[in-house]
Amino acid sequence: MGAITIQELTKSYGETQVLKGIDLAINDGEFLILVGPSGCGKSTLMNCIAGLEDITSGELFIGDDNVTNVNPKDRDIAMVFQSYALYPTMTVERNIRFGLEMRKYPKAEIDSTVKDVAKLLQIEHLLDRKPSQLSGGQRQRVAMGRALARSPRVFLFDEPLSNLDAKLRVEMRTEIKKLHKRLGTTIVYVTHDQVEAMTLADRIAVMKDGVVQQFGTPYEIYNDPANRFVADFMGSPAMNFIECTVKDGNVIIESGGQHHEVKVPSTQALKSSGLDTVVLGLRPEMITEPKPHSDSGYISQMSLNVLVTEPTGPDTLAFGEWNGQEVQARLSPEVGVKAETEGKVEIQVDTGKAVLFDPKTGARI
Repeated sequence: MGAITIQELTKSYGETQVLKGIDLAINDGEFLILVGPSGCGKSTLMNCIAGLEDITSGELFIGDDNVTNVNPKDRDIAMVFQSYALYPTMTVERNIRFGLEMRKYPKAEIDSTVKDVAKLLQIEHLLDRKPSQLSGGQRQRVAMGRALARSPRVFLFDEPLSNLDAKLRVEMRTEIKKLHKRLGTTIVYVTHDQVEAMTLADRIAVMKDGVVQQFGTPYEIYNDPANRFVADFMGSPAMNFIECTVKDGNVIIESGGQHHEVKVPSTQALKSSGLDTVVLGLRPEMITEPKPHSDSGYISQMSLNVLVTEPTGPDTLAFGEWNGQEVQARLSPEVGVKAETEGKVEIQVDTGKAVLFDPKTGARI
């Protein structure tokens, strides 16, 4: 019912093509996040789904209905904006019920809907207030309540949390996820925050320059990135990229004045590529202090000359240098203190999930 199918969708402004042949199939009840840097086209794609922007070419379906040229009001969608877009002179209750009144719903049904939505979002005590009397988090709940009252086939969220402080953002993120589990309605959510994308999504579409770079689950995006851009954009802290030489299918890391040949899972692909230098991608959690019973064939022991550390509470990020490039290791707080004091730490590198990229094109090997 709320499935969305996007086929070869393009959007141009004059000679400038903003969306370049987007193909996406979003399942009914799925939580899809469009993520990417500013200017990548994610909000334009959202507006095309909403009908706020005309599509230059391609087709858009919601369920079995071709809505490519259908007016926004007839698409059965509800949108939650970054700016909340509440009516400032209306109470919370009037903000929620106004859209239903415009559609001539029966009064008894409107009263029941407002009551149910207010209870669901825990804003019953706010119904008589006006938006100016609410906090940012409360305004966002009201904006969500106005959308929920419609019971649409699809919810569209356009960076709804970007105006909130860090703590409120985490709280509202949790509320949105709970809400989706309760309702099971299709949600398309735009953000530039990759942490939001990883924590909320069933699937993620990573965009750059009007092109979907990768479309997959958070696990796939994080552990099996399609190219260097995706690997770099997704993950906090960011992935380490170390340019290495290649020898007999292994890559060489220089650490503490020593050369270490480390094994990688994609040996055959590396040999087939014919490259003599590659970029080795390692997540910080793959570089840790030595662990007991680490007997994988991909475990290597080496040292890290520590330049600076960043304690985060549960762990410490240690910054050093390999092959002339900065690397981050994720250490326990205790080892982090030692690294900061001594300026050097023995670590283990697990290349079992390492990824390799072409140093010129950024393509995955």
